[in-house]
Amino acid sequence: MSITNLSYSSVSTYLACARYWRFRYVEQVPTLKSAPMVFGGAFHDTVEAYIRNVAQTGESAALTEIWRTQWTMKLQEQATSIAWGDETPEALHAKGDRILQTPEIVQTIDGITPLVSPDGHIHIEDFVKMRVSGVPVPVVGYVDIITTDGVPGDFKSTSRAWSQDKAQNELQPLFYLAALEQQGYQGNPEMRFRHYVFTTTEQPIAQIIDTQREPAEIPFLFDLIREVWRGIAAEVFAPNPNTWKCSPVYCEYWTICRGKALDEKA
Repeated sequence: MSITNLSYSSVSTYLACARYWRFRYVEQVPTLKSAPMVFGGAFHDTVEAYIRNVAQTGESAALTEIWRTQWTMKLQEQATSIAWGDETPEALHAKGDRILQTPEIVQTIDGITPLVSPDGHIHIEDFVKMRVSGVPVPVVGYVDIITTDGVPGDFKSTSRAWSQDKAQNELQPLFYLAALEQQGYQGNPEMRFRHYVFTTTEQPIAQIIDTQREPAEIPFLFDLIREVWRGIAAEVFAPNPNTWKCSPVYCEYWTICRGKALDEKA
């Protein structure tokens, strides 16, 4: 088993279902990506490209033009690996157009300004890496944005609005805050984090939710990462049938895991 790094995604995946983690990261079983996942990736890239373009040029292109480009790129990259289900490329393209023409969404995105370093670096998709004692591989990730007030943030497209409690309970910010601190970033001493949430509902809304973390949470995070690594190193890959993802609808590996066992019994 050759694992070169961990990330928030891989750690949270292991915690949700270690067998799923093995299929994805060790055996690398190929899967189809869900249509909502592809849509979310294109939406995320559209927001970042728009903000970056404004920071670089001082001018703003129409969000729908950038969306069209990003959506086309996603389809070209992943055309043969998308599970469309009840969706169609045309319907999802139109959905993105509708959302990105909603005044509240446009106004919110227009109000996001990235931090620009004296050397001209625009703080969008910043790569971060940290070390955790007892874990021989680095923990890596990408911070979606750091804004002019020094606060890192993350872009989310989602089918429902978030609550303040949901944002506060998210583990992902701790990864980014700990990594930035370890890399010497001093622009956010209050350990704040900001979620930019855009709903994909019939009447889309935009939420900007600020949370604050405590330094005492970082040792807990490191302990969690160490425990996950111990499980991986010991090749403990138990399935978790109690997770919401353990179903033929949400798990890409259902047919070779729980579904296979049920088929054999039948």
